[in-house]
Amino acid sequence: MRLYPSSYTVVIPDGDDLLLFNTRTLYFGRLGADLYREVLLLIGALDDGGDARGISNENARAAAFLLRQKGFFVDDPFRERERVAERFERQRGNRGHLGLTIAPTLDCNFACSYCYERSEPFTMSSETVERVAVHVARELASGRFRSMHVTWYGGEPLLPESFDVVVSLSERMLSSCGLYDVSYSANIITNGYLLDRMTARRLVDNRVALAQITLDGPPELHDRTRTLKNGSGTFGRIMSNIRSARDLLRFSIRMNVNAGNADAVLALKRVLREEGMLADAGRTAFYLSPVRSYTASCQGGECLTDSSFYRLQLELLARGINEDGFTVVEEYPALKESVCTAIGSDSFVIGPSGELYKCWLDLGRKERSVGALGSDGPELNRRMARWTEFSPSSSGCRDCSMLPLCMGGCPELNLRSRDGEENLACCNWKYVLREHLLHIAHCQPSKEGDVS
Repeated sequence: MRLYPSSYTVVIPDGDDLLLFNTRTLYFGRLGADLYREVLLLIGALDDGGDARGISNENARAAAFLLRQKGFFVDDPFRERERVAERFERQRGNRGHLGLTIAPTLDCNFACSYCYERSEPFTMSSETVERVAVHVARELASGRFRSMHVTWYGGEPLLPESFDVVVSLSERMLSSCGLYDVSYSANIITNGYLLDRMTARRLVDNRVALAQITLDGPPELHDRTRTLKNGSGTFGRIMSNIRSARDLLRFSIRMNVNAGNADAVLALKRVLREEGMLADAGRTAFYLSPVRSYTASCQGGECLTDSSFYRLQLELLARGINEDGFTVVEEYPALKESVCTAIGSDSFVIGPSGELYKCWLDLGRKERSVGALGSDGPELNRRMARWTEFSPSSSGCRDCSMLPLCMGGCPELNLRSRDGEENLACCNWKYVLREHLLHIAHCQPSKEGDVS
């Protein structure tokens, strides 16, 4: 049987050795460069139908057998790529779950310098609330769903009138889930300024378990970019709110990183540690995200390129960002085992007037909506095809060795920047995999011939 190198093998020289990593099987190990050359000679002789007995090195035979087992050599490269594409389609078609992102308002009490949304002083009407509740009840009554998840979004969903919608709709949806024996969960994305303890209790009463809040560094940096509309800082009150609600809610703390605060990541983690927020990793997460070029905020050169941002993460890893056991930067590549809800057939973003989107980056841009929620359910338009037809295997991603790790990345960013100088959907491993694996190998050296 003829063997071929896997399309997903990455070979990295490291002195007299080679580091071998396969992005489909995730096997990683070290092999002597001379031994690897003998393996290639052995496989080449077998492929040509020749006599491999002249290659008597038992180590080469053992290494070739192991490399074949671990996926570094395959008998059909086309079928290997096909299997990755099939995994994407299986994940896309995985049904039984209803996922909704609901934005009761696009209004906000903040004036963040990099916000990409169009703020509108409008809150979901009682008529639209009724349409959403009826739509959910109708979907659950179909018997197609075993679970449902809601993300509350905005604008700022905790503004008083918007929060009334969160509570009333939650009660209606929870009632429908109970009626049709569907499990329910929810989270909220909020700036945290209005998240006092009483509000947190009401969220928990309506099955909201997690709040995502953004802190853009320690106070002096956060208060430059995330201000109230009158220009006042917000860090102190947000931290006070998190402290008061930590026993009620889990928190995911996000730091939006650009050139202006890139040096402050470790400082923010230190603040969070001093506040006792990193003591229980099960209740608090802290992660980084690049400020994207959605608005004019990037025109002054403040935004980092994907390459620069991911190299910053690697530098932080080398500086010990994860050394206390609290993970901020991903330490090892993992297969992407789910796809964005934007390309799932049963997931929508619902705007305050009942307009429908597939991605929350499009929220408020009516020209990008895929329809509206009518009295008889979703009324979809031709823009829906943009999402149903999305596949990384039909784009430049098809032949990329990183595909199993990212599955095309964020579909919206992929579609938006696919023909640009830099595809904003590309994952960190595209830029830093070699350096990252060298970092791992030098921290945890392997023995020659170890492909584990």
